Amino acid sequence: MSYNQRETPILAELCTLLVEDVYGELAARVYSILARHGRQTLAAVARASYLNGRQIKYGLVILLQQHLVFHSGNDASVTYYEIDWQNSYALVRLGKVAKLVEDRFGKKAANVMSNLLALGHTRIADLKDAYFPPETASDDESDDGVVNGAGLKRKRTNGTQANGTATKTNGVVNGVPSELDDAKPHLASLVNGGGAVNGIHKTNGTTHEPVADDAEQDDDDIGSVDELYEIIQRLIQRGWVRTVTESQYLSPGDMHDMLQQEAIEQENAGVTPTGTKDKDRVHRATLSLKRQMRDDWLTVPKFSQKRQAEDYSGSNKRVKISGANNWATPSVSSEDNLVIRVNPEKIAVAMRTEHLVQLVEQRLGSVTAGIYQTMLRMLESNIPRCYEEWPEPPLPGGEPPLENTIDHRLLVTARDVAKKLNRDLDICEGLDPHAIVHITKKGHVDKYTVLTHPTDPSRLSLDERTLVVDKHIQLLAEDPIHFVTWHSRAGHSQWHVEFEEIAKQMIQSEVENTISARKGALGVKLIRALRKKGKLDERATCNAMMMPANDIRGIINDLTVQGFVQTQEIPKVERREAKHSLHLVWYDRQRAREKLLHDTYKGMVRILQRVAFEREKVQPLLSKAERSDVIGNEEKWLSKGELDALKKWKEVQEKLLLQLFREDDLVATLRDFHGPLVSV
Repeated sequence: MSYNQRETPILAELCTLLVEDVYGELAARVYSILARHGRQTLAAVARASYLNGRQIKYGLVILLQQHLVFHSGNDASVTYYEIDWQNSYALVRLGKVAKLVEDRFGKKAANVMSNLLALGHTRIADLKDAYFPPETASDDESDDGVVNGAGLKRKRTNGTQANGTATKTNGVVNGVPSELDDAKPHLASLVNGGGAVNGIHKTNGTTHEPVADDAEQDDDDIGSVDELYEIIQRLIQRGWVRTVTESQYLSPGDMHDMLQQEAIEQENAGVTPTGTKDKDRVHRATLSLKRQMRDDWLTVPKFSQKRQAEDYSGSNKRVKISGANNWATPSVSSEDNLVIRVNPEKIAVAMRTEHLVQLVEQRLGSVTAGIYQTMLRMLESNIPRCYEEWPEPPLPGGEPPLENTIDHRLLVTARDVAKKLNRDLDICEGLDPHAIVHITKKGHVDKYTVLTHPTDPSRLSLDERTLVVDKHIQLLAEDPIHFVTWHSRAGHSQWHVEFEEIAKQMIQSEVENTISARKGALGVKLIRALRKKGKLDERATCNAMMMPANDIRGIINDLTVQGFVQTQEIPKVERREAKHSLHLVWYDRQRAREKLLHDTYKGMVRILQRVAFEREKVQPLLSKAERSDVIGNEEKWLSKGELDALKKWKEVQEKLLLQLFREDDLVATLRDFHGPLVSV
């Protein structure tokens, strides 16, 4: 099991709170049983709860639809259910995902992504019907001039139930075990209120609701079916959306067992390996099959150029023919039956981009950060995930591993960036004026380091813009974090980004920031000394820090209790006495990372509990303010005291959610941007 899928009690409590706030109490009760007891059958869940069979099945259907639970598959004699911790935690990021998509593809794509997040997964045809719902056939049987035709009227405008309201979710049945067939909810029952699907779609303010259909959204509405298909196709091609297969519901353990058996069949003639070489060969084949299966999920299906499924712009009449129901069945496009969902791996890549851009802006300025953002977004399309979960193991026998070559698709030049940059960006800002003069060959720099001939960035030629952008990239390369690394010179210098090394430095920086806040500069000094020297006894630690023992013992004890520093006692004699023992202290980056991640989860749980507590205090007022006749007319129906209390609640909620999102940013840095670190 990988580092990112490791369950802890505090993570279980956090995810249960998120599920309850987003999908309601019923789903949360079923989820909490699986979180407490681990892998369970349907009968075991029933024994551990006070719910009846139908309630349990309905809760499981919701959890399966949202990919919060794995199951062992329909071909198994008994179906086992297990929590998907990665997707469960992702509930806190529902609002962030829509914002990331909006920044890259626009509001219409964010609208589609929001509905996919609400639905969990769905068929493309059902998503199309949700945006452009067909009306039932008219009761008027008159042909209106069409032979034997009763008109099937379609809504052509983005009015009520048009853009953004996911009123149907077929796809609930996809991937659901047969034993839950009687619990599959009717499509209409999944709609709750104003278009919310499967319950309340908000995570303590992490609002994730399908985009409203009011007049304010008219400019962002999707105007046609072809436009909707183009958005979906673009999201699939860029890796933000992927197709759904039954193998995605397998837990890591079930997937490993299945692919390992397949590897044994292929590599060892179906015989369980016993020797070292046979085990290594089967292990490599298993990892290769895992990577192949995962890559198949990102295969881009072919979309037809001309869609003749249903004519939304032509006649609204169906032609009556002889047949089952005497009505012609419209043809269906090849992509209509595809089941799609959001790709969580791509979300992590986009979040890493935003984190790096914010870090560059703090260190080098907004202009350089804008150029770095353009560079990273150019690379995003060729980066399916932040790190390889199943890397190729080292060769046996101590042989050196094969040299890793950099994919040419991950290399970028200053000219490529200059072509993509916004022309309105003042790329000359933040650079040495002498460098600008040297590039433009105009004017000079006076004694106040001011250009005598100001340069208009929009009038620079492509070659001049390339040289200016290259100066910014050199600033990125010269920074101690080394945001970019020079690769080679092929016409123009090629650069690539060492994401792994940058992620390690970001993790180390977060650990040091936490220690600095708790123990000050001396704590950071101790961590850096131990990281450089390794395991040290007290005398060596004093020499490394150039401090007396009395000054550092308290810091070592405090950091040891907090889990950031490890200690070990080695007896010198048979009798285990303190004065005859060697006391070693060292810093383990992996353990410090896990401890800080655990503390972050704990902080998020407390924030969610505080939000629930504050909401409970004003629940009667919130119930009144959320009434349909009060919304928009608060000043008319609420007293001054109620308005003040409502304003105060919103301020408290905003502060708490802001802190929650900051904690989530820390979780992303510690957990999502890099795989397991090797302890040093």
